[in-house]
Amino acid sequence: MPIFEYKCRKCGTTFEHLVLPTTTEVAACPGCHAKGKNLEQMISLFATKNESATTRHMDWVRKESKNMKYEQHQMERRMAHDD
Repeated sequence: MPIFEYKCRKCGTTFEHLVLPTTTEVAACPGCHAKGKNLEQMISLFATKNESATTRHMDWVRKESKNMKYEQHQMERRMAHDD
């Protein structure tokens, strides 16, 4: 059962949302109850006992985080030019 981690763009709260096979409700911020586009799905770490795997995973997370920020910046620039 996956646990997704989100950050609310409205109030900045970071929270987890457990998704069961029978779950129909969408994630909502526990602070301000925002949903949908107001939530940013975060890249979560997973538990491991292998130090080398943890290091590789952290390197990947850092790289993906930079890529996501760049893509978000590009999308915001395109949207600003469309106005």
